[in-house]
Amino acid sequence: MSKVKMGAKYPRFAPIKSEAANALPTYDTVKVTIGELIAANMTVNLASGELYSDDALNIKVSEFSSATVAMEIDGLEDDVAKALYGATVESDGALVTYNVGDVAPNGGLAYYVQMRDKAGKAYFKGYYFPKVQAAMGTDNAATKGSSVSFQTANTTFTVMKAENGDWMQTELHDTEAAAKAWVDSVLTSTAPDV
Repeated sequence: MSKVKMGAKYPRFAPIKSEAANALPTYDTVKVTIGELIAANMTVNLASGELYSDDALNIKVSEFSSATVAMEIDGLEDDVAKALYGATVESDGALVTYNVGDVAPNGGLAYYVQMRDKAGKAYFKGYYFPKVQAAMGTDNAATKGSSVSFQTANTTFTVMKAENGDWMQTELHDTEAAAKAWVDSVLTSTAPDV
């Protein structure tokens, strides 16, 4: 029975510690919750080619090249900016410096979505991207007028293939607790068993 997405939660990021040949990455023990997830929109980029012969299309190839996950969250904490973008947070935590020399680390990204089938049963599907790199989005502010206008934070993750060729894994769960535990389990400091 088909399942429809109706919610998204718990976006987590962990910097890559090591990448072995033909394996998924292992991650630093420092993981961050990016924020409260509003939207996560994935776009897949394919490298395509067509071969025409005898006046007709005879071969068409479309292969994964990269993907992006455009993520909107409620706000971005300073420690998250440090983890995602390589920004510097001073020891007192008050000053955050973004420098042209900052390098956003490669890391793993995971979150889960809530789904329902036509019978009303809830499911939870985890999404795991083994190797991503974050890019800052726009930062907006607006004055308060006769109504309140909320401003949110945007980050776009470029998805790359891991050393074993995997670029995304998903897993369906019956409970939210199981999906949340799965998100944490794939971003471990040992090779994930997924």
